[in-house]
Amino acid sequence: RNGKRLGTVEENFLAKMKPGAQFIFAGRRLELVRLRELVATVQPATRKSRGQVPQWMGGKFPLSTMMAEAVAANLRRSGFDPVGEPEMAAAEPILEIQRAWSVVPGPGELLIEETRTRQGYHAFVYPFAGRLVHEGLATLCAFRLARLQPLSIGVAFNDYGFELHCAQEFALDEDGWRELFEARTLLPDLIECMNVHELARRQFREIARVAGLVLNQYPGKARSQRSLQASSSLLFEVFAKYDSDNLLLAQAQREILDRQLEMTRLQATLEAIGDMALVRVTTRKLTPLAFPLWADQLSSEELSSERYSDRIARMLGELESAAADRADPEMRPEVERG
Repeated sequence: RNGKRLGTVEENFLAKMKPGAQFIFAGRRLELVRLRELVATVQPATRKSRGQVPQWMGGKFPLSTMMAEAVAANLRRSGFDPVGEPEMAAAEPILEIQRAWSVVPGPGELLIEETRTRQGYHAFVYPFAGRLVHEGLATLCAFRLARLQPLSIGVAFNDYGFELHCAQEFALDEDGWRELFEARTLLPDLIECMNVHELARRQFREIARVAGLVLNQYPGKARSQRSLQASSSLLFEVFAKYDSDNLLLAQAQREILDRQLEMTRLQATLEAIGDMALVRVTTRKLTPLAFPLWADQLSSEELSSERYSDRIARMLGELESAAADRADPEMRPEVERG
């Protein structure tokens, strides 16, 4: 905000944020002031909150639908019909710990693990639908949960599931979880909880170029991306204000929902969850499936006297010590099947 340049980050990461959102960059906790013409204006965060860690497209290759289904199918078969692949044989010791401390979901089951740590209360959900779908699911569930009760909720997600974490207990029964996974109001809730308008503005740049509304270059002179963004943003605002039913605006929103937020897969996943039995497990410690999600959200916390890597190593050592005695009755989970 004072004119100093901190660096660059991918446009898609910041386009999802609204002014006031916090993220970690260059070792600092920053607050987004505004995003205009490919320039993000930020200021040091004045309030302490969980900040997102920038993500780069090169590190976000998600599982395809077929791959995600294959992973889930192998996990479900592992306890009953041993699979001969060397990968499953290598994973079997970890799956044994998962079965001892929690549950490996079977066909037609959605596993929800609820755990309490020093950071607060955690709910780990495993749809096995891929990273992009879980990003939308986590954001959607956090939005709906915060609408039900005044909570400050953080999220984390990977290819296998997502996590909701909060300082207060969620206090959700099966009907409450079913309400979070409701598919009928997906579109209006998704548009409200994510910065879809800003995302569509960014996508409109490409649509305007294809439609011939903006030119990549004038005779003998190329135009910068910043100039193209300024021109397309102006057109976007004019259409949004005076021609809200414009087909190009609808195309921009549709492309955002389908390509970036995986709207089709998200809708299908919610409908599939509606037919699944919910397996809710209260675990004593983080399970092998939960630990990567916990470690991911931990990276966005502010640690004053202990490095992130040291804390992960210490926690991993504690879990491995506990795993050495799998018959410990204190580690038996409380399972509720719906």
